[in-house]
Amino acid sequence: MYKPWIIKNEEIKKLYKKYEIKKIILKSLLYYDNYPFIYKLLFDFHFKKFPYQSSISKYRTYCLILGNSRSILRTFKLSRHSSKILAFYGHLTGLRKSSF
Repeated sequence: MYKPWIIKNEEIKKLYKKYEIKKIILKSLLYYDNYPFIYKLLFDFHFKKFPYQSSISKYRTYCLILGNSRSILRTFKLSRHSSKILAFYGHLTGLRKSSF
């Protein structure tokens, strides 16, 4: 089954891992106070050349079953809708119904 959001997220992860070290070094050089202003402009120019999608904040977690991106449980990587259904049928171990 073709799921385009999974492929998109994997590409964002690859870009983030590729540029992570370079971004950290440039940020540290940019915020260091002993450099002249011209060097800081140069560092800022190079920092803005990085791809827009290389930020980790562009990564989203999606439900593995339904594909929606809201209310995802981190431990299972499932949305609350699909986790409720799977827990009702007993497919998720360690979960119990909390209401009496």
